[in-house]
Amino acid sequence: MKNKRKWFISFLALHFILLLSFSSLTVSANGIDTPSIDYTVKPSQNEIVKPQNSNAEGSLDFHLTPSGKTTNEYRDPIDVVFIFDKSGSMKDSGKMDSAKKAMIEAVDFFKENAGPKDNFAFIPFASDVEKEVGYSPLDIKGGLDKIKERANGLQPNGGTNYTQSFEKALEILQNEKPKVEKENNKYIIFMTDGEPTVSKNDEVLTFNKKLCIWNCKVTKEVNVEYQLLGSKPYSGYNATFSYSLFSYDKENFGKDDTIKAIKQHGEDRAQLLAEQDVKLFSIGFGNKNDVDMEYLRKLSSITGATARQASQDNITSIFREISEDVGTPSITAEIKVDLSKFNGKVKLVENPTATEKNNIVTMKYNFKFPFNQNASQPVDLSLPFSFSEIGTYTFDDITMTYTDLKGEFKEKKHGPVTIEVKKDAAPTFQGTMGLEGITNTPDNLIKVSGSTEQSNQFKVNYTLTPFGLVDNKVIGKLTDIKIIQPLPDGVSIVPANGVSSVTTPDGKKGAQINIAQVVNYSNGKFDPTQLAATFQLKGEWALSNVKMPLATVQYTDSRFGNQTSSIAASNQSINLKVRLKEFPNNAYDGDASGLITKVDLNQNGAKIGQTEFPNDYGLKNKAIKDMTFSGEKSTAIEVTYFDNEKAMIYLQPDFEMIGMKTGDKYNSGDKAVETIQVKLSNLVAGKGVKYYYSIQNEKQNVSWTEFNPSQLIGVTTSGLNTIKVKAVGGFAIDKIEITKTIIIEKPIEKVTINPNPIEVEVDKTKSFEIEINPVEATNTKLEISIENRNKAELIDDKTILGKSDGETYLIVKTTDGSNIEVKVKVIVKDPYISLKEIKFNKPVYKIEKGERLAVKDLLIFNPIKATKRELDSVKSSMPAQVGIVNDNGEWFIVGKDIGYSTITVQAEEQKDKTKPKASALFEIVNKNEGNNSGPPGGGRW
Repeated sequence: MKNKRKWFISFLALHFILLLSFSSLTVSANGIDTPSIDYTVKPSQNEIVKPQNSNAEGSLDFHLTPSGKTTNEYRDPIDVVFIFDKSGSMKDSGKMDSAKKAMIEAVDFFKENAGPKDNFAFIPFASDVEKEVGYSPLDIKGGLDKIKERANGLQPNGGTNYTQSFEKALEILQNEKPKVEKENNKYIIFMTDGEPTVSKNDEVLTFNKKLCIWNCKVTKEVNVEYQLLGSKPYSGYNATFSYSLFSYDKENFGKDDTIKAIKQHGEDRAQLLAEQDVKLFSIGFGNKNDVDMEYLRKLSSITGATARQASQDNITSIFREISEDVGTPSITAEIKVDLSKFNGKVKLVENPTATEKNNIVTMKYNFKFPFNQNASQPVDLSLPFSFSEIGTYTFDDITMTYTDLKGEFKEKKHGPVTIEVKKDAAPTFQGTMGLEGITNTPDNLIKVSGSTEQSNQFKVNYTLTPFGLVDNKVIGKLTDIKIIQPLPDGVSIVPANGVSSVTTPDGKKGAQINIAQVVNYSNGKFDPTQLAATFQLKGEWALSNVKMPLATVQYTDSRFGNQTSSIAASNQSINLKVRLKEFPNNAYDGDASGLITKVDLNQNGAKIGQTEFPNDYGLKNKAIKDMTFSGEKSTAIEVTYFDNEKAMIYLQPDFEMIGMKTGDKYNSGDKAVETIQVKLSNLVAGKGVKYYYSIQNEKQNVSWTEFNPSQLIGVTTSGLNTIKVKAVGGFAIDKIEITKTIIIEKPIEKVTINPNPIEVEVDKTKSFEIEINPVEATNTKLEISIENRNKAELIDDKTILGKSDGETYLIVKTTDGSNIEVKVKVIVKDPYISLKEIKFNKPVYKIEKGERLAVKDLLIFNPIKATKRELDSVKSSMPAQVGIVNDNGEWFIVGKDIGYSTITVQAEEQKDKTKPKASALFEIVNKNEGNNSGPPGGGRW
């Protein structure tokens, strides 16, 4: 059910990704890019010769090619057992403390990355195995803490017992019952600083009973304890067992037998681990005199895993790297070659990569498939066989099997491969390939950026032993001997005499090593009996568990012409990291997956911080080629990948100040007329980085506050703001605070003018008020103007003078950049009413002699409300008859004598300079003449 669910989730994710980008990196529906392994097999030589007095020897060469990639971070649950050597030699030179620190960091890695169904156990061992520390997966972190506590309390003492530690680990792993359809993947991380010196093994022996008189020979299964005494080359040995309260020595058994037996027991247990699909990752802690790395490589390779050599300087990083390998999805290819059909004529020659049981030769290799990375490089493996008889041998039962990452079993049968063993054929070379570091071991190479150090260089050493003379009679020589060595990607030649670059037949880059010597053969002997060759390589970019391909020897035999044979690939792994040193004691190590780890070189490479995938700071899932510091005060690292693509990571944060309204970006020290947002622009690389900010302002302070890197921080308080941002954790430089300032001038948001509209009379003034919101706006300066100054004008910023009748606008503009403009209508009214006309209320008047009439009472003013209605003059055409009198500004008409007169009145001058006039005829009559019933002066004509 789990596999179906996992497939379904992957299927949905796949289609989603395809819809988004049609990316070629995804696992396609037809499985084209699904992780898989293929292989080819060919003989090292098609024809080999059988010497008269020994077996013929030839090899099958296997080329394993992984393909595809994982696009899902999911991994299956794991069971991990740590086996930790606490033998007496660990007390030398502080090795125990270094190993403890490395062990604790490995435990911390799993504590951080363990899944809910993972299981862990810890086995300290010396001469025997101590009680392990294991725990329930229900309390993963608590259980790992117990392992750390147990490791911390160890004291070095005793011998070195591989056998029983492997047995105990297998017992623990077998007791872990499967909780899901598929069992957890099982791993052992084995750390030792020396060769095995103690072992117990159940054996069937025949021996004589002590103090026995009759029937003294006993054949019985007993537990034999083997022990080497003293330091290498060992001062003594024991091979003893107990029976009937007596101790017995194993008969006819010497020190060399004891050494061989102890090592064989380790190999047997490694084979049991392999049969249970347990991967054994070994760490040899010490120099080549302390620990037998070839033996550890053999133990690990039996299970399909690898061994690494560690020193006090790098044991922490190697523990960490192996821990990361354990947490990476992987496929283990198992190759089986059935020899049954040959009836014992073909046997496996002892080698470090394969085992033979019941005529079945088995060889394993584990391929890692890190998330979203291209498959690792191909691997060459060789199976050497001995042939006891002349004949044609066809290997037609070669099978490779593996379980893929979906849990599906795959089986791939190979076609027949033939080796012909002849009575006479060209001599061949039996070759070995070994890797040797210059300053670092090949499995711990370091390319130091910007340095000429040789820590990324290693030698390839070959021994060529001519082999295959049939009899004493043949005479010849082998000339033009050269080795063609294909090179893994990321490895190049260090120029030297006798070494040149070539292209191999399959188009790969390679090196050609020319051997000037000539091998002569006669009288059944070769001269010289062995050749040696070496050349130097260097790693160009980060590598992980890369193997050298098998090499080809080309030569000319004087009897048979041009010949070739192969040299089996070394079982040593090439690991390289790219290092950028940081003064004084730290460094950044880039690996083949694109991860970068910051380490403390003074603390044996203890991890300070590490990047992660996926990440939001631009790193890729690709092997790193180089790293250089960049930026002012080396606050960034430029990363170059194997394909020369680059990425930039930062060691301190940076931020932008962006206007909330305009989106404008401000520099430190700028002024802003809007509130701003602080946005992180440079994220610090590394896991677990936390970000903090503070804002200082005389009005309001914000103390250090943690924030999410995607969060926008508003800065709204007017005045001088000092903004600080810092990062803690990951690759952040300690105590670095990024400080920027900005002056926020609080913008005016609204302007209100009262009254609205403004009414004012001509030649009069009117006050108005301007209200600004918010009141704490920084810049309250306004531009105030009148649109039409012929209608009105400003007396000051609060007063308008009306100038002429009509309408205009008062315009108020902000000057703080808020770009607010308010227009208020101004209505100017003129109160002056011009007198258009005056007229008498009738054309003819009769008044009595001596009668006095007020002129205004006789007039009609149009308009009646005219502003200026005073009379400027009143004139009589016949003053003798009709007189005019001005009494205190009032005009009167006075009848003086019988007769007629035209009275003309003229109004005072108006604004338009006019003086309206009116005239009427006045008749002077005697008193009581005519009808006196009407108003004065009326009706008497």
